[in-house]
Amino acid sequence: MSSEKNDAGSGLHNQTSTPRTLSFSNQSNEGVLLVPGSKIKEPQMIWSKVIFVCMVLLITMGLTNLYSAASGTSLFWSQFRNLGLALGAFAVFGWLVPTKWLNTYCYWFFGFICILLVIVDLTGSIAGGSQRWIRIGSFAFQPSEFAKISVAIVVAKFFYTSKLPRPYTLKDLLPLGIIIGVIFILIFAQPDLGTAGVCVIIAALQLSFVRIDLRSLSIVSVSGFVLGIFGWFFFLHDYQKNRVLNLLNPDMDPRKTGYNAIQSLVAIGSGQFLGKGYLQGTQNQLQFLPARHTDFIFSVFSEEHGFLGATVLFSLFALIIYSGLLIAKQARDTFASLLAVGCASIIFVSFAINTSMVLGLFPVVGVPLPFFSHGGTAMIMFCACLGILVGIERDSLGLFRRGNPFGVSRKSANSKVAKQA
Repeated sequence: MSSEKNDAGSGLHNQTSTPRTLSFSNQSNEGVLLVPGSKIKEPQMIWSKVIFVCMVLLITMGLTNLYSAASGTSLFWSQFRNLGLALGAFAVFGWLVPTKWLNTYCYWFFGFICILLVIVDLTGSIAGGSQRWIRIGSFAFQPSEFAKISVAIVVAKFFYTSKLPRPYTLKDLLPLGIIIGVIFILIFAQPDLGTAGVCVIIAALQLSFVRIDLRSLSIVSVSGFVLGIFGWFFFLHDYQKNRVLNLLNPDMDPRKTGYNAIQSLVAIGSGQFLGKGYLQGTQNQLQFLPARHTDFIFSVFSEEHGFLGATVLFSLFALIIYSGLLIAKQARDTFASLLAVGCASIIFVSFAINTSMVLGLFPVVGVPLPFFSHGGTAMIMFCACLGILVGIERDSLGLFRRGNPFGVSRKSANSKVAKQA
């Protein structure tokens, strides 16, 4: 049975139906928790506008903060140049690539990403002890960042084509587990445990919107604990173990393995409520703060803008994530809905891990702060995620081919309905 028929058979909307909202099902026989509701929505792109405004504000704040962290060096100007590609990705996925194309070519995209990851593992460019980049002349990019989007798309596709009238069991989810496992192994081999773990967490957050058999959940939880212990002794490198140990005791090795976390906390704490002022952060300007343009860039922002600035930053990210979940709620079908959840999860996981890391609440891993950390590939990937969210809302409201990027007014919508009548 084709995927289009599959959705129609489960009561989900087809591509020509009136846009409706998705609600959470309380029926025990539903495998997917997101099912169509009955409320008809007006064709207005409210949440896409919120996402766009928040994105512009975050990019502006991120660039000014990076200028301070990089002391106006070439790192800032390279990020500024990468912004053009990132905004292009936002526009392409928001206005040119329909959601159904992502559905149709999902596995082709996933396969292409896997090929790039294999190339990285075999012949990738090495920097900082990790082999994570493909370099073509002066241009370099990190395929593992795009792997995050591929995971979100594959999970959405799996539940779009594999609907069940009952909760999913481990046997049902085995093919999906193999797919996610392939991505995890290819990225872990670089080595990059942080990004590999993020891919698994993104899939897990999408699975939280799917009804899974309780016995299967118990088996996964116990197995995960056992594998964690096994991995600690046989797979993790010494520096990765030290990151976990320093989380439990930051003073264990304050001059070496614990130095980064301690200096980060000093910078954040010294910012107090209002901060020291732009370009006035001593931990940053005197270069006590390590990796201040990438992993610890939030520490630079907090030192200069204090608790008040950090609150504004948290609020903007919360608005984006909330908007993404509401877009998921009003999506046309299971694929679009779970994909919106996945894109919102990418932003949430990256933001939550990075800020928790610099606050000493999570082991230090190489997870960038969206729109702030230096890195062209990550910037493009985050903007593409927001573009996909915009595209999903435009598609769910039937505006994808109308030529009006921000929807239509109620008057024009009513007049069109009247003409059709």
